[in-house]
Parts: sequence; structure tokens; C-alpha cells
Amino acid sequence: MTQRSAREIRRFGAGVMAGFGALVVSVMAIGFGIAHFAPERMPAPAVSRVVHLDEKLRFIRERPDLDPVLLAVGSSVTWRQIDGEPIEPVAGGPGRFFNGGTGLLQIHQTRATMAFYLDHFPNVRSLLVMVSLPDFGDCTTMPAYLFEMEDASRYAFQDWPAPYFYLRYVSPQRYLRTVLELPKKRTPYRGELFHDAYGSSPLQVPEDLQRGLRYGQLPTDDACVAELEGLLADAVARDVEPMLVFAPVHPDYRVEYPREMAWLDKVAAYAKGLVERDGRGIVIDLTDDHPFTDDDFFDAFHLQWSAVRQLAVTIAGAIPTMPPATPETTPAPRAISDAG
Repeated sequence: MTQRSAREIRRFGAGVMAGFGALVVSVMAIGFGIAHFAPERMPAPAVSRVVHLDEKLRFIRERPDLDPVLLAVGSSVTWRQIDGEPIEPVAGGPGRFFNGGTGLLQIHQTRATMAFYLDHFPNVRSLLVMVSLPDFGDCTTMPAYLFEMEDASRYAFQDWPAPYFYLRYVSPQRYLRTVLELPKKRTPYRGELFHDAYGSSPLQVPEDLQRGLRYGQLPTDDACVAELEGLLADAVARDVEPMLVFAPVHPDYRVEYPREMAWLDKVAAYAKGLVERDGRGIVIDLTDDHPFTDDDFFDAFHLQWSAVRQLAVTIAGAIPTMPPATPETTPAPRAISDAG
């Protein structure tokens, strides 16, 4: 290779790097601008490992007056299967019920997320946890905490500027792709990132988009049972009354996968024994004994919105009525900026 060829190669490489750097800077500048001037067009910053959880943190950030007395936590069976309308009066009125559930959580991750919420919502007195078989797959190898606690607190509760988090947790490809998809994903009762006024994300899946049970044989991890016991104990230690609901399961899944369902039935029986022993909490097992038909489900473990409303009435009827909010018990609203 001649000296001239080497210089040309170096210049070409430097040009490529400069062009790539300019592209990255341009993408970041576009993202920064959208985050600052049109935050509703951007996905939530990638503070956590799960898009659904990021959007839940933004939900909290945008509602500084949120002061739940009744808190729901859990994975998608909690997130998608609670209608807040019949539950809100039991909780004491507007702003007193919050569905903090989100997608793709295992039991130990629900436990960690619950602790985060309870650290920031001091007036919670009752806890609603809905669980099903997919929540018990792996509590051994998967990390319990899906976000850095301090940054999640700064974003959701302390009103730090949103662009700071977009820059710190840079994910240009995800942000730009989601900018185009976000309106569709927020379509009420259709989009996977839709949130109603309570933080729930119920779905009504059209028949042409349904894919049968969608779930087959699932792994189970006994460590998740220990984590569930720890979750109940953590709630009681904070003087929070737990209500544990084993969500309805599609009748066909029970028939096709009896071993998995027998395991879940044992977990429900064990949980009932725990609350009876300790005298704190309620367990409702609806895995088999429920009024829902095949048409009420859009997969093995999730009910259609039309059935969720009926389920919520059942749950609300088992929750002790709480006193309405008073000025003495309602904290001052958190500050909120225009940064999104």
C-alpha cells in the first residue's frame, strides 16, 4: 500500500466517522426538540427495561395530584383487567384508586415495584394484586428491579426535566420508531399502551386479531411462590391490607394444560392458608370458578374489556369501603413542568 493510499483510507474513515457522528447528533437534537416542545409525541424515556413500565411512570408524572388509598400492582392481568369505575367509590372518590400494574412482570418484580410505589404514595391502605400462571415463570434468574430507583423517582415524582432522561437513557431507534406508532398504540381499548383515567389498560380485541389461547405449556418457579409470600408480608409490615386475586383462566387452557393449572391451584390454596394464619388480607380464587365464557377472553389469561367491567364489580364488592378524602388527609399536589 502506498503512502497516498493510506492517507486516502484515513480520510475516508474520518469522513465516515464524522458523518456518523453528525447523524447521531441530529437524531439526538430531533429527539430533544420533540421531548421539549411536543412531549406527547414521544414515548416515555427508557428509564426502565420495559416500555409499558416507562409509560406508567409517565402516567404518574402527568398526575401530580394522584394520591391513592387503594393501589393495584401486578403484571398484565392486573393492568388490563381492572375497571376503576366501580372501584373508585369504594376507594373514597376520585384520585384515590390507582392501577400501577404493567406488562411482563414476574412476582418478584411486582414485589419490587410495589415497594417503589409505597415509598412514594404514603396514604395507601389497601393493596390489590391480581396474578395468574405467567407471573410465576422465573423469579430466580430475572432481575427484581427493572429500573434505577432514584432516577425513576426523579422522573415520576420529582419533576426533573424530561429531556434529561431522554439524553441519559439514549435509545434513538426506539424513540424515532415509536413516534410513528404511538398514536395507534394509545387508541382506547385497542392500543397496547392505552391508559384510562385509573392507569388501567383494558383491551377489546377484534375477532380477526385474536390468535387463540396464545399461551402453551408454561414454566413454573417455586421461588415465585416465596416471593408472593414476601409481597404479602411486605404489605402487612407497612400496615397495608392485601387483597390477592387469582385471575380467571380460559376454560380451554384448564383442559389442555391440567398439570400447570394444578400447580396454580396449589399456590392459591397456599396463599389462602397464609392469610388465614396471619389474619390479614383476602384471597379470591377465580381461576376456575368464574362466570366467563370462551368469548369473554382474547387469550388464555386476559379478559376482553366487556368482561373486565363485570370482573371489577366482583372485586369491588369484596373491598372494604374506605372513607372519602378530606383536606387534612390529602397532601399538596406535586409540581409538574411543561417538559413532559
